Amino acid sequence: MSTDDRNLRFWLRGIAWTMGAALVGLGVRLVFVQGISPVVPQSTETTVQKIVRPARRGDILDARGKVLATSRMLHDLYADPVVIGTNARVVAEYASKVFGIPAEQLLPKLKLNPEWRTNRVVRVEGGVSVTNWVARLYTNRSVLVLSNVEPALYARYREGMTNLVLPRYAELREEIERGRRETPRPWDRLRKMLTGHGDELREQSSRVSALRREREKLRLQQNEVRLNALVSAPVEQRVYPMGIAASHVVGYTTNSTDELVRGVPVRLLGAEGIENRFDPELHGVPGLVETHRAKGRELVPLRGRELEPRDGLNVRLTIDIQLQSIVEQALDDAVEAISPKAISCVVVRPKTGEILAIGNRPTFDPNRVRWSTPEQRQNRVITMPSEPGSTFKLLTYAAAFDLGLATIDGRVNCEGGRWQPPSGRPVKDVEGHGLGVVTYEEAFAKSSNVAAAKLGLSMSTEQMIGYMERFGFLNRTGIMYSGSGWGGEHPGRLLNRDRINVERQGRLSYGYGLYVTPIQTAMAAAAIANDGVLMRPMLVKSVETAEGRVVARFDPLPAGPGAVIRPEAAAQMRRAMRSVVTSGTGKIVALDDFEVAGKTGTAHKVDAVTKHQSNDKYISTFVGYFPAERPELCILVLADEPEKKGGGSHFGGKACGPVFKAIAQHAASHLGMLPTLRTNDPAHVAATPAAESRTR
Repeated sequence: MSTDDRNLRFWLRGIAWTMGAALVGLGVRLVFVQGISPVVPQSTETTVQKIVRPARRGDILDARGKVLATSRMLHDLYADPVVIGTNARVVAEYASKVFGIPAEQLLPKLKLNPEWRTNRVVRVEGGVSVTNWVARLYTNRSVLVLSNVEPALYARYREGMTNLVLPRYAELREEIERGRRETPRPWDRLRKMLTGHGDELREQSSRVSALRREREKLRLQQNEVRLNALVSAPVEQRVYPMGIAASHVVGYTTNSTDELVRGVPVRLLGAEGIENRFDPELHGVPGLVETHRAKGRELVPLRGRELEPRDGLNVRLTIDIQLQSIVEQALDDAVEAISPKAISCVVVRPKTGEILAIGNRPTFDPNRVRWSTPEQRQNRVITMPSEPGSTFKLLTYAAAFDLGLATIDGRVNCEGGRWQPPSGRPVKDVEGHGLGVVTYEEAFAKSSNVAAAKLGLSMSTEQMIGYMERFGFLNRTGIMYSGSGWGGEHPGRLLNRDRINVERQGRLSYGYGLYVTPIQTAMAAAAIANDGVLMRPMLVKSVETAEGRVVARFDPLPAGPGAVIRPEAAAQMRRAMRSVVTSGTGKIVALDDFEVAGKTGTAHKVDAVTKHQSNDKYISTFVGYFPAERPELCILVLADEPEKKGGGSHFGGKACGPVFKAIAQHAASHLGMLPTLRTNDPAHVAATPAAESRTR
C-alpha cells in the first residue's frame, strides 16, 4: 500500500470518528433535555392563554328585509403610560398619522402621571392600637385614548406597530454595526496584543458588549411598546339606520353590569321594544380558543380547543318601513297643523292582524337615547289608555246587532239631541246633531249619543261587559311586549265595574267610564272589517339566522276560538261605518279611488286637578279601513289635546281625519292597491261634498 493510500485512510477514519462522537454527544444531550431534565417555563411564566372571540348581536329587520337595528364591532383604545415610558412622543406621532388626531392632543394621555398617596394603616400589637402612615407611588395605567375605532383603522394601527422602531434602538444598531466594522481582524488583534495594545482591545470589546446588552433590553422594551402601548377593548355598538322610524317598536339597548371578560365587549341588553322582548334570541354566544403564546406570538401547533362564536339571530318584523315612513311624515305634518300634546297612529292588516306601522309623537332617536326623556320613549299606542268617546259606539252597535236588539234599517228616536234616561243626568248630542226619528244607520253616521245610550240600555250590564271582553277591551292584546312601566302594554280599565247603574251604562255606550288603548280600538275595528273575527296583533314574522334560515315562524292567530260577532252583524256594522264617510261625521276622509269606512270620536279629558271632565281639552280619534268591501288596511289616528288652528277643529273628523287620509293615499300607492271607485260612482259622488261645518 502506498503512502498516499495510508494518508487517505487515516483522514477518512478520523472524519468517521469525529462524526460518530458528535452524534453520540447529540443523542446524550437529547436524552438529558427531554427525559432527565426537561426545560419547563418558570412558575411566573405561563404560555397558556384563553382567547375569547366576541359574538355579534343579531339584527332587527322589517318585513322586506330592511335593517332597522344592527351591531358594529368597534374598538376602544387604552394607553398604558408605564409601558410607554419615555417613548410617549414616538407613540403619539405614529398614532396621530393613523387616526388623524394631533399628536399634541394625544401626548398628555400617554405620559406618566406619578402621584404619592398616603394610607393610614392601623394594627393592634399586644392590645395596643398602632397607627402608621404608609406612602405609596401610584400612576395612571389604563387611560382611554380613543373610542369607537373602526376595525380597519385599528388593523392598520396594529400592522404599523409591528414595524415600529424606537429611535434609540436604531441608534444602537448603527453603533454596534460601526463597532463591528472597526473591530480588527484576528491577525491584527494578535499583533496588537503582542505589541502591548491589549487594554485598547479589551476596552473596545467591553463597549460593544455594553451596547449589545443595552440593545437587548431596548428590544424587549420595544416589543412591549409594540404590543401593549395602546391596548384594544372590543366594543359592540348598536346602530339604528332608520333613526326615529319605528323607534317605539324596535326599542333600544343598554349596557350590562356583568363582570367584564377580557376580549369580550360589554354585553348589550334590550331595554325596550323588540330589543327587550327578543333579547335572548338576539344575544350571541362568544367563542373560545385555548392556545399558547410566547414572546407575543401564538404557538399555533399547541392550539387546543377551539369554539367558534355564534352570532345572535335576526328578528324579522311585520313593520313595512316604507309605510312606517309615510306614517312618520303624516304625524310630523299633524304636529304642525294642530299642535297636539301627543299624537299616535297604528296601521294593521285586518285579515292577519299584522302591524305594518306604529308611530308616536313625541318620539326619540334610539341612536341618541341618552338624550331622550321617558315621555319621548313611551309607546303611547299600547301604554296610554284614554276614554274612547264615540269610537266605542262600534262595540255598542255591534253588540246590539249581534244580539238582535236592533238592525241597521231599524228606527230610533234621537229626541232632538237631548234625552232623559230612567235615572241620572240627561244624554246630549253635539250641537247641530239634533236628530229626530232616524234609522240606526243615520244615527251612527251622525254619531248620536242618544241612540247609542238607548242601545246600550237595551242590553244587560253583563252582556255589555261580555262584549267588551270579547272585543279585547279589558285585556292586553298580546302584542309581544312584556313587563310593565314605559314598555309594558296596558290592559285597559273599566271604572267601578261592580257598581254600574243606569246612568253609567248609558255613558259607557258612547265611550265614557272606561279606558282603552289605541291598539285595542284599532284591533276591534279591524275585527269588524274581518267579518267579526278578532285577530291577535302581530309584530314579528320570524326569527332567522344571518343566512336567512328560519328558526321560528309566527303565523296569524285569532284572538279567540271564534268570531266576536256574527258575520251578519259585522256586515251591518260595515255598512254603518261606510255611512260615516259618505254622509256622516267622517266626510273629510273620503278618498278619490277607494271607498272608506270608519268612525270618528271626540272625548272630553278628565282634568287632573278637579277630576271632572274638562271643557276645553279633548282626545280626538279617527279609526277606519279601506277598501270598504275588501279591507286591506285599518288605520287609527289619535290626538291628545289638538288645538283649533285656522279652519281646524278638536273633533275627531277634522283633527285626525286629514292624517288618516294622507296615510291612506300614500299607503295605497306604495302597496300598489287597485282602485275600487270610479269618479261617477254614487258612493264617490256622495263622499265628495264639502265637509260639514262642525264634524264630530
